[in-house]
Amino acid sequence: MLNETKKEVDLLDLKNIVESKHKIIGLDLGKKRIGVSISTSDMDGALPLRTIQYSNIKDLIEELSVIIKTHDIKAMVIGLPINMDGSEGKSSQSIRDKSNKILSFFEMPYSFWDERLSTAAVAQLYESPSKTRQKKKNPKKDIDNLASAFILEGALEYIKRN
Repeated sequence: MLNETKKEVDLLDLKNIVESKHKIIGLDLGKKRIGVSISTSDMDGALPLRTIQYSNIKDLIEELSVIIKTHDIKAMVIGLPINMDGSEGKSSQSIRDKSNKILSFFEMPYSFWDERLSTAAVAQLYESPSKTRQKKKNPKKDIDNLASAFILEGALEYIKRN
């Protein structure tokens, strides 16, 4: 049964969750893969958790439910692809639509965070020459969960600064 969708909150409305050290999940929603990260216990950063292969909403909800219960998640931050001029385009609407489907299953506050260049920044770091051949075998999978951590960490820093 679907819950009534929780309304989007301003990112700063999550400050009480950050200050009380409750965990927050970060999501980087893609068409084929969903990067998942969680906040650290001290809220000083984000840990890349895993990448979920997206095949259908039912399986995604089941996997997210396990993560949310296991880590006692109290809020969600979702990366939103904003255009370079600050406007929202088709990609943003697609992420909002997918987010609404996901959030209809969970009763928790959520907010979006500008994910402009997050995947590019992570890819640049990831492709540094120090990485082993083993790590380079499946870079897209690793980049998705690292990008979700990058998104969540940016949101946490913003909350703590304001």
